[in-house]
Amino acid sequence: MAIPRVKNPAVWKSLKVLFIAAPVIFLINIFFGFDNALTTGEIPRWQILIHLHAGSVGWITLSAIGVGIWVLTGQRDVSAGYEKFVGGLIWAAVIAFGAYVPLFGLAFSRPGGLLVTLHPIFGGASMIILWISGVYAVIQLRKQSVTTTTHILAATALLVAAIGATIGALLSMERVVGQFLPLSGADRVDAHASMMGIYLFLVASAIIEWFTADDPNKRWSIWGLLQALVWGISASLFPAAYFLNLVDQMVPVLTLLLLLGAVLFLARTGWRVLRRGPGGLKTWPFLGTIWLIVYLALVLTLIVLLVSSGGFNGVPAWMLILFDHSAFVGMMTNLILGVLSARSRESRSVLAWGEPAAAWLINLGIPIFIGLKAAADIRYGAFVMGTGVLIGVVTMLMRLRASE
Repeated sequence: MAIPRVKNPAVWKSLKVLFIAAPVIFLINIFFGFDNALTTGEIPRWQILIHLHAGSVGWITLSAIGVGIWVLTGQRDVSAGYEKFVGGLIWAAVIAFGAYVPLFGLAFSRPGGLLVTLHPIFGGASMIILWISGVYAVIQLRKQSVTTTTHILAATALLVAAIGATIGALLSMERVVGQFLPLSGADRVDAHASMMGIYLFLVASAIIEWFTADDPNKRWSIWGLLQALVWGISASLFPAAYFLNLVDQMVPVLTLLLLLGAVLFLARTGWRVLRRGPGGLKTWPFLGTIWLIVYLALVLTLIVLLVSSGGFNGVPAWMLILFDHSAFVGMMTNLILGVLSARSRESRSVLAWGEPAAAWLINLGIPIFIGLKAAADIRYGAFVMGTGVLIGVVTMLMRLRASE
């Protein structure tokens, strides 16, 4: 499986900066993951928020920007102005996201002060960067010699991320100026989280498509475009349902859109990935696809429970933990480690044992973590999963550092 490098050396070098920054920020997530496992009783909200956003913002969304730049630049000859724009965008994203993530813990662990004020400022900066990234991606679609389904999925993911980031930035602003969004207490978080949960399907399917396309230069298909549209529309409709107080009425439509996108993905790409099996670089999209299916099943299950019971109060804690970790660790961390492995392939001899060890520990660690939580209500299984993630991140950081 050969993922072509970016032809322009300046853009390739800038991507190295981004792909080093993303796992460094992710180390915050790993630290608090271990801390959460050792915390007795209820985990403080600020601790959950910094753990969550170090993964969702610093690891996944920063990597999604990198994937978008990589696939949309590709083998094209680009201008010096393009090089400077990409370099500036990457450094702006690294600085803004790098500050925004720790501010979740620092701002939410205290009632007021400068850090609480800084939080929405960096949240707004992150939102602007994502809008710039989304608009950049759409513009670059028109400049491809052949626009592929991977290009469309990556661009759609960045646009959806920008919309979700806007809601997140408004929520952080409410902590400074008071509540102004027309949402009830629980719906304030769900309007943002529900959208970002669906956005993960777009990022994941873009990476899987990129890694497994039979012909990487094949023009987009109507079915690939439809997959991007139905997942992009369903993600955007979730917050609209909360803002319009039409969740119950819109859930059937949203569920059908999710299912349609899943059927299209499995029929177009998923079955081919699973048929090929693991091995080398193929291991990461193979594992990511398995966890995408698990995550989709959990999303649909929780939607049914939400409609039938009016909330998640009756949902066992282990199921909610599996929901989060099947997406962030099983699906996305596997796939992003694959991207980093492709970026640093010329230095794969560095910690050669680290990549397979990470794959085994991560993907056996998740069921161990959930099994112990369900059976004995303990979180210690997270150490197996977390050790695998840490080995994977350290391996890729060392390889990136040694790479060209």
